[in-house]
Amino acid sequence: MSQSEAKYPAGEFLSALFLYARDFNYNHLIFEVNRFKVSVNLARRSNTYGNADLFYVSADPKSFAPVLSAVNQAIEIAELEGDRQAKVKTPDLDREEQIFQFKLKEFGHGRYQLDLSV
Repeated sequence: MSQSEAKYPAGEFLSALFLYARDFNYNHLIFEVNRFKVSVNLARRSNTYGNADLFYVSADPKSFAPVLSAVNQAIEIAELEGDRQAKVKTPDLDREEQIFQFKLKEFGHGRYQLDLSV
């Protein structure tokens, strides 16, 4: 196991992120990435529970690479299959996988935003 996998193991991190989002009714996971930093924010857009934005974590891209790789792999598979929804296998969740829709915005110079709707 590499040092980056030890710091942010993809399966465990994504399981915790999806559980937190579900428990507190957040329906958007927003990854903002540039060459120096990855930030994860949660957003809730809901008439029932109200709107809210929450900072979740930030890390350097190298240590966060396993997480981004797992998400990108799920998106690539969905795109190859012509599907608008991707699935990430998360062993710590009771349902074992999380389905999400995705929207990617590229701003150039290595900066982009990935919005996962759960």
